[in-house]
Amino acid sequence: MDVLLFLVSFAIILVGCEYFTNSVEWVGRRFKLSEGAVGSVLAAVGTAMPETLIPLIAIIFVGGDSGQEIGVGAILGAPFMLATLAMFVCGLALMLFARRRKTRTLHINGKLIRRDLRFFLLAYLLAVLAAFVPPELSILRWIVGVSLIPLYIYYMYVTVKCKDGACEEGDLKCLHFQKYVDRVRSGRTNGAVDEKEMLADDVSEAFRKAVYRTEPPTYLIFVQLIMGLLAIILGANIFVQQINAVAEAISLNPLILALIIAPIATELPEKFNSLLWIREGKDTYAIGNITGAMVFQSCIPVTIGVLLTDWHISLDNPVQFLQASAIGIALLSGSVLYWRSSHRELHMSGLMMGGLLYVLFMALVLIKI
Repeated sequence: MDVLLFLVSFAIILVGCEYFTNSVEWVGRRFKLSEGAVGSVLAAVGTAMPETLIPLIAIIFVGGDSGQEIGVGAILGAPFMLATLAMFVCGLALMLFARRRKTRTLHINGKLIRRDLRFFLLAYLLAVLAAFVPPELSILRWIVGVSLIPLYIYYMYVTVKCKDGACEEGDLKCLHFQKYVDRVRSGRTNGAVDEKEMLADDVSEAFRKAVYRTEPPTYLIFVQLIMGLLAIILGANIFVQQINAVAEAISLNPLILALIIAPIATELPEKFNSLLWIREGKDTYAIGNITGAMVFQSCIPVTIGVLLTDWHISLDNPVQFLQASAIGIALLSGSVLYWRSSHRELHMSGLMMGGLLYVLFMALVLIKI
């Protein structure tokens, strides 16, 4: 592993997330979208792209038994990581920014979060049922696989249509690209005027500020959005490559790599986005980014797995037993979060439970390997 490249990829992801979250918020402002549409759909789908590419590449291009193992492991590992480690990171962010926020709880729109979790639990339960369908009844597995994409389309429709929790008007930072454009324009202006022109009186300066366009143009918002997303995908791919190099060097089982290690890297965008939003006190965005990604991961990548692999779990097989355990933990964590989201607050202790569940799974992995 190239340590420098590893650190560079980490920095690329972090910078990409900062620019992505900033532009996503401006998309919400510009088109008057709800908190759910911004956090659970736009941000979640955008940052879920890296981990969606891994199973596709493994199943289609790698192929064979190893390709299927890596693909299925990556598909099942993503919701598991989101339901455990990502929630734990939110708890750590609460602890880190407690003094700045003056609270150790997340203040959320429970209605939006519970809607996400209902769709996640439904879709993931369907995926579990499909995994235990006998091979001779594969038609049932196909029916489940085909039904998940319409389910996600309906979820997006409901989330975007719902106007509860509309974006706030006064708590948005300036678009980063707009600041750079303003600096360039300011530099050109300063170079073109003489010393007398630079000494503008207070009245004309106040007038200039009053008429100056503070909101960025729509095209610039989308340019920053795309650039931030590309940076996230680039950084995540480099990060995964470095982790793969470590796994190959120590002869790690491909399934363990796909189930545990790769999702840690590919879920970094969601974790960073949520951390940044918790820092800014935008808690519904932070949790919605994770729960929305959970819905996406339980629908779109699972459809790929159901339709393109055997998608069958036998508890007698040690490796597949670990897959079933990851599914069970993800469902347990999602159910607990659904119950806790009935309140307007999520306490740090509840989020930290995700870390405990992750440690318990790692202990199970060590026992089974």
